[in-house]
Amino acid sequence: MLMRSSLPGLRADSELDDQCLAAWMDPLAIRRFPVSYAVFCCDRWMVYRRFGTAVAGSINSGTGIARAALRDLGEQWERALRSSSPAVHAWGLLSRRASERRTASLRGLHHLLGRDEADALVLRYKLGLSPCQAGYAMGLSEADFELLRHRALRDLLPARAF
Repeated sequence: MLMRSSLPGLRADSELDDQCLAAWMDPLAIRRFPVSYAVFCCDRWMVYRRFGTAVAGSINSGTGIARAALRDLGEQWERALRSSSPAVHAWGLLSRRASERRTASLRGLHHLLGRDEADALVLRYKLGLSPCQAGYAMGLSEADFELLRHRALRDLLPARAF
C-alpha cells in the first residue's frame, strides 16, 4: 500500500487502489504511466473533480474536465517533473481545461481577475477549502495562496477615494 505523508489533500485514505484509478482513468491505460503519476492523480482527484464541477456547474462536465486535465498531465508527466513544481504545472492544465466550460458567473469573475486569482476564490469560497488545502491543490504554499486570495479580493473592491 502506498501512503502519502502530506496532510492537505482531501482523500480520507491514501491508498492507491483500483477504485481511485478507475475514477479518473481506465485502470489498464494507467499501466503505461509511472507510479508517481498515479499517486499524484489519486491524491488530487477529489479536489480537481470538485473544482471542475463548480466551474462548469455540472458533475458530469466537472468529472470530464478533471479527467481530461489528468490525461493531459500524463502525456506531459516527464516535463511536469522537470518543472519547478509538478503541482503548479498540473493546476495550469486543469484551469485551462475548466476555462472552456465556465458558467456565466465565473466568466464574469475571470473577466475581472486573472485566472489564478479567480481560481483561488473558487477553491476557498465555493469549495470551502482551507488556505492550506487550496494552496496544496494549486501547488502553492499556504502563504502564497493567501497572498493570491487577498490580491483577488483587493482587485474586486472598488478603489477608495482618499
